[in-house]
Amino acid sequence: MTWQDLSLTWHYVEKWALETPAAEALVFEENRLTWSNFKSEMDKAARAFIDAGVKKGDRVALLSMARTEFPVTYMAANKVGGIWLGMNPKFTIDELRYQIADSKPAVLIAVSEFQGNDLSANIQTLVKEFPFLKKVLVIGNRVAGTEDYREFLEQDRSDAEMALEERLRQVTPGDEALLMYTSGSTGKPKGVVHTHNSIIENIKVEADKFYFRQGSRALLHFPINHVAADVEIGFAGILAGGCLVCMDRFDPVKSLNVIEKEKINVVGQVPVMFLLQIQQQAFWEVDLNNIELFAWAGSAAPDLMVRVLSGIARNTGAKLITGYGSTETCGFVTYTEKDDDTGTLLHTVGKIAPPFELKIVDSNRAELPDGQIGEIAVRGPFMFSRYWNMPEETARVLDPDGWYYTTDLAYRDQRGYIHITGRISEMFKSGGENVYPREVEEIIELDEAVLFAAVIAVPDEIFQEVGWAWIMLQPGKETTESAVENLCRAKLANYKVPKRFFIRKNLPLLANGKIDKAALREEAKKILEEQ
Repeated sequence: MTWQDLSLTWHYVEKWALETPAAEALVFEENRLTWSNFKSEMDKAARAFIDAGVKKGDRVALLSMARTEFPVTYMAANKVGGIWLGMNPKFTIDELRYQIADSKPAVLIAVSEFQGNDLSANIQTLVKEFPFLKKVLVIGNRVAGTEDYREFLEQDRSDAEMALEERLRQVTPGDEALLMYTSGSTGKPKGVVHTHNSIIENIKVEADKFYFRQGSRALLHFPINHVAADVEIGFAGILAGGCLVCMDRFDPVKSLNVIEKEKINVVGQVPVMFLLQIQQQAFWEVDLNNIELFAWAGSAAPDLMVRVLSGIARNTGAKLITGYGSTETCGFVTYTEKDDDTGTLLHTVGKIAPPFELKIVDSNRAELPDGQIGEIAVRGPFMFSRYWNMPEETARVLDPDGWYYTTDLAYRDQRGYIHITGRISEMFKSGGENVYPREVEEIIELDEAVLFAAVIAVPDEIFQEVGWAWIMLQPGKETTESAVENLCRAKLANYKVPKRFFIRKNLPLLANGKIDKAALREEAKKILEEQ
């Protein structure tokens, strides 16, 4: 098999099983799979899915966190022409109901327990309410109305080989392969659909930009409904021939121990994860010398984080890289470079990666010159194919020429680097002037005691809207509202200065590590009602 033949996601499992069969591919706790093992497990699952009645285009759902069954079922579903989706075991039964009802999977695979919580009642509810589930397979303790995942895979299916071969001839690079539901911070989650081609074309670029190579060992502890797990780390490891070391939850201390024990080379996280690790004594004691790359995205990085990681990099030669992307773009589409300075890492998300395209547009979708703030639009082979069951929403953001309008606001500097200023939904007008929350947050974060800042708009009788700022402090450090306000007044025009400041030891976070601004808006609403 040549690289030119690698047009389907699962081809890469076959490639590395042929070229490096004894090399480690997947690790979860004591379970370790070589590439040969990975291919064997993938093929067992593929035959099992056909036996279960999975047809081309059917969905296969996994309710779990990151463990070896995640990439195995993902690649197996793709091999039989199915669309794989991951679901988080932290979801409530109503959240599970919504995604199952919307995606209508033919097969559901589920862990029976997660973090001490028995999921059997939820699984039984889904079995009872959704008769279109042809097969429900459970990892762990038996659940009434289901079958054991391992036992089902191990059944003799030698007679299914011809059916599998016939199915392989039907699958094409443009077929849909992955369904990821967005976080749903506003409204119901949208199902983002990607093809074999969009996944592969994005990660071919990312593997090069991240210096991800054969044998690289990457830490994977993101939820498997997240683009970081499904594509940016998970499929990157498969394409490059690396090893995915899985954890079924993020724990600051345990993750540091795994980094040392497993000699991890690639650590990709959201900033809050790095910050939680830095706060641990173990961070300063474990061996981090094998790390070749620290990568982050999802939110702006605080100065503390970049300074600490830069200090490590100076001693070890590790690279620091950040970028910009989304679920719809299948991950990163912009990247900083390995030699970029701290200011660039703090305030930009790098440049668009060729052959991808990016432009900044105004409200009429006309392109703006460098230096002017507008909406980011991107185009390239990484693009999602559609929102599941939402043709009107797809048409709203994806134009006939293939440009995706992100609703993210930014400007491009003279070097071509992109500076994120917020989202269209977050920008507000105060006294008729545009205020971009990220610009204000960056100023507040100049205070050495501040870890994160979040600025939101609230109604105002005089100015229509004004900003309120929530501030999360670094452990052991203090500042005052007046000190932060004075900093803002020294650095910002008066209309941009928040009218109120709330200093906290912690702020509400979403599962992806971003500040939960919806929760802050609810808090602001209650404060206004009580006044």
